[in-house]
Amino acid sequence: MTKRKATRPRPRLSIPVVVADATEVGVSPGALMIRTGSLTSPPTVAALPVELLDGFLRQVQAAARAAEEDYWSLIPAFRAGARSEDNTELARAKEQWLRAQPWNTALDNGGGANHHPLFLVEYAGHVGLVAAAPFTRARTLVIFDPLQLHRLAPALLKAASGAAQGMSEANPRVSVRLARARQEWTAMPWPATPLTLPTQQQAEAVISELRTDFLRRSLFVEER
Repeated sequence: MTKRKATRPRPRLSIPVVVADATEVGVSPGALMIRTGSLTSPPTVAALPVELLDGFLRQVQAAARAAEEDYWSLIPAFRAGARSEDNTELARAKEQWLRAQPWNTALDNGGGANHHPLFLVEYAGHVGLVAAAPFTRARTLVIFDPLQLHRLAPALLKAASGAAQGMSEANPRVSVRLARARQEWTAMPWPATPLTLPTQQQAEAVISELRTDFLRRSLFVEER
């Protein structure tokens, strides 16, 4: 009889993990607001002060472009656990796959995730945002799809501009400003407005367009 070696269990993250299924972007005086998560549970609310926005949004878009290099090749893995081609089922399978990845290793390799209140990491074809107080209520890992971040880019830039314009009404103490903004946005209905999910045909059209844009960017980089 052959003995099997005991396998060491994969270490689990000690912080909550949120997969950004639905995301809202808005403005509070002096802060950009993000609410994200599942439509079936209360969202994670993040408040980002004007003072950090320029550099942070550049980092987000750079991370999204880097993550997209792996994203397209990983689509078969996302879909492997799906029981059908239904959008809801595909989203469930993808979330299950993402949660099974060793994000703890990615965060450890990135360095500083346990020490800084705002931290980005590109891993498994996605962008992980680790945020803690004063940006969120508690330290949380939020996993964003790079295609979602590309679609949100105009809204993020618009909200950053609106947050800057509201600085005259903002509390000069960043921690107080963000705490009040998070409290206000946490109390809002989720989602703020009824969300109409795209049909499978609409979703596939958007993905096809983003795939074409990615291939064009890749070709441009190779030809330089």
